Amino acid sequence: MSGSRGAPAPWAFEPIPRHGRTWGIRASVRYCRALASAHYENFPVALSLMGRRRVEALAAVYAFARQADDFADEPEFEGTRIRLLDAWEDQLHRSLSGEVSHPVFVALHRAMRDFDLPVEPFLDLLDAFRQDCGKTRYESFDDVLDYCRRSADPVGRIMLRVLGLDGDDFTRWSDSICTALQLTNFWQDLSVDLPRDRLYLPLEDLRRFAVPVESLFQGNPPPSFNDLLRFELDRTRSLFSEGLPLLAASGFPGVVYFSAVWMGGRAVLELVGLQGRSILSRRPALDAGTMLRTLVSSGGRPWIP
Repeated sequence: MSGSRGAPAPWAFEPIPRHGRTWGIRASVRYCRALASAHYENFPVALSLMGRRRVEALAAVYAFARQADDFADEPEFEGTRIRLLDAWEDQLHRSLSGEVSHPVFVALHRAMRDFDLPVEPFLDLLDAFRQDCGKTRYESFDDVLDYCRRSADPVGRIMLRVLGLDGDDFTRWSDSICTALQLTNFWQDLSVDLPRDRLYLPLEDLRRFAVPVESLFQGNPPPSFNDLLRFELDRTRSLFSEGLPLLAASGFPGVVYFSAVWMGGRAVLELVGLQGRSILSRRPALDAGTMLRTLVSSGGRPWIP
């Protein structure tokens, strides 16, 4: 990935001139919003009800996480992943005092200041990305949940902070939804992760359902794979249900955002279930038409806990 004209490559960490000037806050915010929109085409629409400063803060958070995730995953960073993530963390620490020049961290510094965002969720994300650089198997479901605690739950906690929602109940509900979304992504991305020699299905579950690991990579698992998949989907549905109270409790505009995220995640989960074992060779994609068809195919009840 290369930087666009006038923008730095995302792995550049030294002071970067921009048309002879340093990166100011407005240009940095535009950079982050452009990056967010390029990866997630509905980013401005989904968050438009939250107000400009919240959207700009969340764009900075998204840009931080997106680039770090790319370092851990994208082929072009092979051999430099840990070094780049370490440099990204160094920039994060510098951003606490504003001593940064990269536009992601210029924007993130203001977001952290405006919404009193703690540094710990960002460090947790980087820890999860580092784990992705070396760990490709998970023995137990608890191991997978520990990864989700660092790879997904921090994003929800940051969102709560930006929305001004505080309390143990909010945190617990948000963590359940974020973990459910991460698990849904794991099951949705089986066809993407397997070629990368990465597997998030717990090995203890594969043994329980007599599904050899090698059969997944060969694309010819036994019929019991369908039972395994249903088992994992049921676990994930339970987590979505545990987080459901957040929707009503979050008020406006949180209820709009969390409802869209929750229903979208549930739709993808049901789509994975409908696809069955072909999930190993084809990643299901969700759009408005697919969501409607999924709703109909599941008897009109995909969102009911």
